[in-house]
Amino acid sequence: MKKAVIYARVSSDEQERQGFSIPAQIKLLKDYARHNNIQIVKEFTEAETAKKSGRKEFNAMVKYLKASKEVNTILVEKTDRLYRNPSDYGLIDEGKFELHFVKEHEIINDEASSHQKFIHGLKVLMAKNFIDNLREETRKGLKEKAEEGIFPNRAPYGYKNVRNERGKSIIEINPATAPFIKRAFEIYSRGNISIKDTANQLVKEGFFYRSYSPKISPGALEDILKNPFYTGMFRFRGQLMQGIHTPLVSNNLFLQVQRAFGKDNKPLYRKHTFLLGNFITCGDCGCSIVAEIKKQKYIYYHCTWAYGKDKCKNHKYYNEKELLDQLGNAVKAVQLDNACRKKLLDAIIELNNQEQNFQQESLKRLNAEAEKVRKEIHATYQDKLDGLITIDQWQAENELRQQRLISIRARIEAFDETNQKFMDDVNSILELLNDMYSKYLQVSDENKVNLLKTLLSNCTLKDGKLSWTYKKPFCYIAKKAVFENIYPGCDSNA
Repeated sequence: MKKAVIYARVSSDEQERQGFSIPAQIKLLKDYARHNNIQIVKEFTEAETAKKSGRKEFNAMVKYLKASKEVNTILVEKTDRLYRNPSDYGLIDEGKFELHFVKEHEIINDEASSHQKFIHGLKVLMAKNFIDNLREETRKGLKEKAEEGIFPNRAPYGYKNVRNERGKSIIEINPATAPFIKRAFEIYSRGNISIKDTANQLVKEGFFYRSYSPKISPGALEDILKNPFYTGMFRFRGQLMQGIHTPLVSNNLFLQVQRAFGKDNKPLYRKHTFLLGNFITCGDCGCSIVAEIKKQKYIYYHCTWAYGKDKCKNHKYYNEKELLDQLGNAVKAVQLDNACRKKLLDAIIELNNQEQNFQQESLKRLNAEAEKVRKEIHATYQDKLDGLITIDQWQAENELRQQRLISIRARIEAFDETNQKFMDDVNSILELLNDMYSKYLQVSDENKVNLLKTLLSNCTLKDGKLSWTYKKPFCYIAKKAVFENIYPGCDSNA
């Protein structure tokens, strides 16, 4: 009898309420195991998002399966229950596990055709695309808040988040911590004191940062002194915006502090962000490849020689432009001809139809939840009219339910927006692949690197030559392995 583990997940308590419950998944998977003569030896369940890798139970399952000599099979409801990002996909693929996606009626194992594996890779990519689009839609409200001057995040030290008389979240000065901020700016603005000494001086004067940590660290203090929030501005997604909160320091004082940083040749920004930073490793010793600026304008990359320069033969410096030119060859390899593009589009349309069915189930649950909340709102209002609850009780309960209803409506609208634009996005992606290299040559270097990080992993540099591995499913495209008789391997080195 085949032995297997069960993996069930909900991405939030909200999904748990909407019917994606772990018990429902477990029942489905156990029924499947019973009908297919599979013995369940262990269950792994968790209720946390898969947007970021590092889930505790997921990692425990992978570790268990890698150590086991008898169990190599995972039963899971569907693709996006197991993983929704490439990092998790890589861990599962490395383990060579047998995967049973019960709701999708699909089994992925060593006997699966390359076509099946390719489609499976597309499903993972589509799941990531969907969650990214959904996140983009639901975050539109944050941008609208920012444009209205409302900082859409947690208030920084010196301020606090409160609700006004209308129940809206606003930011106010925190009288307990604001004096610390003002005094810190005043001390450092003199221009004759270091960050470290400023921190010491604050303690001497009785300005304590936290009850459990009276002295602020130099790094935290520097972040505060460089934050324009205290002047009434704030940064949002790389832009400086005018806020409606009350400033703690004047613009003149803030500028004096910024000039004071220059006295020790301290930059207003801590470090230069290099395009290929944290992207390439040394092909000889395995250390990171880092960059530095030569003659104040040329960027060169070299090994860190962390194990000692005598342990590495890669002693040369390499120009950034030359490295980008080499990486362009990786883009060339995933260009599609018209025939491949059509086959790929047909496959994605088929998968999208399957996903739409599941999304419709989600929308039904959301609409049912919205109707339930509306009935509760009506019921509590009736209780108030009947004198069963006080006006204060009604206001408190009504506010909670109204907020819940707004949240549900936002998710419904986000689903609609995401579904509407999905195929447009797919067509745009395929158009890009159809003529990717010429477009790659035309965009900025920053956008070049963003594209490369989408396509590639495990980039190494040795003797001036870059090598890389394509992420799935781009590896199949790079091998021109689209459907029939496609090459089963995925590594594609330059």
